[in-house]
Order: sequence, then C-alpha cells, then structure tokens
Amino acid sequence: MRVDVDFQGSNLEFEIEEERVVARWGGPEGLDPSAASSAIAGALEHPQDFPAFRQMLVPGDQVALVIDPGIPGVGAVVEAVIEVLGRAGVDRETITIVAPAGAGAGLFAEGRFEVHDPDDRSRIAYLASTRAGRRVYLNRSLTDADVVVPVGRLRHNADGGHRGPWSLLYPGMSDRSTMQAFRGGDAGGSAEARLHRHEAQLEEAAEVSWLLGSQFHVGILEAASGMLEIIAGRDAAVRDRGIAAIERHWTMEAPERAELVVAGVGFREDPVDRPATLEDLAAAIETAAGLVRRGGRMVVLSRASGPIGPALQRLATLDDPSEAPSALRELESAEDYPIARRIARAAAWADLFVASGLDPDLAEGLSIVPLEKPEQARRLAAAAGSVTFVGHAEMTRARVRDEG
Repeated sequence: MRVDVDFQGSNLEFEIEEERVVARWGGPEGLDPSAASSAIAGALEHPQDFPAFRQMLVPGDQVALVIDPGIPGVGAVVEAVIEVLGRAGVDRETITIVAPAGAGAGLFAEGRFEVHDPDDRSRIAYLASTRAGRRVYLNRSLTDADVVVPVGRLRHNADGGHRGPWSLLYPGMSDRSTMQAFRGGDAGGSAEARLHRHEAQLEEAAEVSWLLGSQFHVGILEAASGMLEIIAGRDAAVRDRGIAAIERHWTMEAPERAELVVAGVGFREDPVDRPATLEDLAAAIETAAGLVRRGGRMVVLSRASGPIGPALQRLATLDDPSEAPSALRELESAEDYPIARRIARAAAWADLFVASGLDPDLAEGLSIVPLEKPEQARRLAAAAGSVTFVGHAEMTRARVRDEG
C-alpha cells in the first residue's frame, strides 16, 4: 500500500505492506476553499451566544485586532473582519492589527500593524490585578482600544492543554515575566496536576479578557489543508466549543505502539522559506514518542529551525539523556526549556531521527540522529516490523488504545 506523509512544503511517499501498518493519520479534511469566505462571514453574522459582530461596533471606535499570523488564509480572515468593521462605520485608520512576538514585520501591507514586544515597557500598560493578585500588563494598543478582538488558531497545547484566541490575548500580549510564569507550568507533575494547572490558566485568561472588556473572540480550527471550522462569539462559548472541536478533530488513536513512527511537521502548502519552529518540532517529537515502543525508532520530517537558548545548549552538553531532569533544573524560566525537556524525554524513550534545519553537530548533541535527506526515512521504514504514520504531528494529540 502507499502512504503519504506531508511535511513543510513537501510530502514523502512510502510503499509498505498493509499488515505492517499499525495506524495512519493525516488530520481532518477542510472546507472547500470556495466556502471559506462565506463560513467566516456566517460566523461573524451568527456568532455563539452573542449578537451579530456588527452590532457591538459604533462609528469612530478604536479597534485592536489581535491576529495569529499562522491562521490558514490569514489575509482573507482579516479582510472579512475589516469589512464588517467598515460597514459598521469603523475606518481603517482606527484599526490596529497586533501580531504576537516573533511574527514577521509588515505581514499586512495596509493599515496600522504592530508586532508585540514583551520587553518594550513603553508599549506595555498596566491593566488591573486578578483575583489571585497577579498584576496584569498588556500591549498598550489593546488597553487603549475601545474594542479588542483576538483571532487565533484552535489547537492542542504541547503540555496537554489547548490554545485559542484566549491564549493569544493572554499571556500572548503580556510582558515577559508573565509569559515565563505560564511556561513554568511545563515543569511536569502528574496528569491530575497538569490538568489543574491548565484549568487555572484558562480561568486566568478568561478573567483578563473580562478585565479588558474583550468579549468577542474568533477561533479558527485548521484542517489538513485550509480551515475546518470558524467559531466566533462570546469568549466563554468560543473557548468551550473550540476545545471540544480540537479534541474531536485533532486526536488520533492507535491500536498499539509501533516499532517505528514516522511523523511529519507542517503542511505541504507551507512555504519553505518560513520554516517551522523548534516548538513545532518538539511537539511532533512528543506525539511520536506517545506512539512508539520503548527502545523503538522515531523519524520526524521537518524543516524546523530557530534560536538555540540556554536549555538546549545545556542539553547538548550531556552524554546521557537521563541526566536531563537534573541538568535542566533552574532553567525552567528559559524560553526553550519546554522544547529541551520534550526532546530529552523522547530521546530517553526511543531512538530519534530528524530531518530539520538544525545544525547536525547540535542535533547529535541533543541525542538526535540528523537525516541528510527526508528520503532516508524510507530505508528505516523498510527495516521495521511495524510502522505508524502521522502527518501534522505538531498539531495532533495521540493516544494508544487501552493505555489510559
């Protein structure tokens, strides 16, 4: 049988006997591109638990649109929102588009555009304190606006939670220390402790949204190609329905663990000159580790690259991945700590082969066998007794039947 695994800007074909395939997954099918525009317009006109979007606007409003640039067809989504704003009497000159830290400057050619900088204190303002006593600081364009609308992707969070417009807003538009505090939740613990932490973070994000007065959210659920669902409306309704949609459409189940797992990162349509992030790579590695036998092999196909922080640098100096928990101690606040921790955990479970934009010497220091060409994965698959194939692994939550 033939199995295709998509990864950024490409795909790789495998010819394999059907009896050796444990599971295969490529993600859900998306909307027809011709239906995407009408779906966006319909979601804005008939939102969840909220009047039509246009009814919350008045001429002259200062509007901040917080946009995730990774949304499929992001330009069309932004234009659909701006069109509604225009019909309600809001001029483009009073609309500011704010993208999260790390987004490309000039992503949108027209209008006011800003990339959030969590370290620029002149562009961050105090909003209020939460019930728990945390002082909330947000991007000044948001605190100065009359209307704030976050438009974000709905996806699994690598540590068991969920991302959406709520997390794009907070902590995504907050200061560096708040972002680090939320990342500090990746320090491990029991499943029950992680669930409690994610619930607390969701509640805090909801409280900040209320303090800011941002009631209308837009969530975009991706498909294997394009968009699958647009959920707009009251923040709580978008959060609840969005999380349910993520679990329903982006969770795969395998009947058992395989000797080899082949995982792809990114979409076939993605431009290769904007490589996936190391966070995407680590999420895909974690997905593969959840499907492979202990001591087996994982192959991750990607073009991922990115800055190497102190946690990955420390990890690269170790001779034994089992030393990672103690070696990474006191680096929990480092931006790349969650990435280093996931890679170390996976490398201690099974052998890891990766095609990426990482320097080969660095990859080897991280207990990764670098692949010079993605096609080398075919040889590994040919030698394996059982194989699971996973496309878009960075977005997928995987489980094995009967493992709990």
